Amino acid sequence: MRWKVMILATSLTMSLTAALAGAVEMDFSDYDDDLMRDLDRSIKVLEPDINGKNPARVAEDAQVLLEGFKYAEDYFAKKGVAPEAVKIAQAGSVHVSDAMRAVEAKDFEGAANAAREAAHTCRSCHDAYKPAKH
Repeated sequence: MRWKVMILATSLTMSLTAALAGAVEMDFSDYDDDLMRDLDRSIKVLEPDINGKNPARVAEDAQVLLEGFKYAEDYFAKKGVAPEAVKIAQAGSVHVSDAMRAVEAKDFEGAANAAREAAHTCRSCHDAYKPAKH
């Protein structure tokens, strides 16, 4: 199952790169920047919390991330201009959910791998859609 998710993430990243080659600048100025900062903090501490075998902290991190990925999915779907971003957000939710299941099974190595995939997913969306600072 994990290899299927990794293949999905890789193909999403590749198709996103191809789609953006000719993309025009999109306006995402109404995106919730506070939420993005919370997501950034949570994705940075998810793997260390997993490696520290701290299920309570992992659950807190995962909750923030799942809510954030859902917000991103809904936001980009409503915008209608970035369908790949919707798929990226969905993939991020899968990775975080995989990490949570692995922690519950006490498979901390598997959870850490899923957390790294979630972080990679975040970066792929940022690379494509994060507006440049003017």
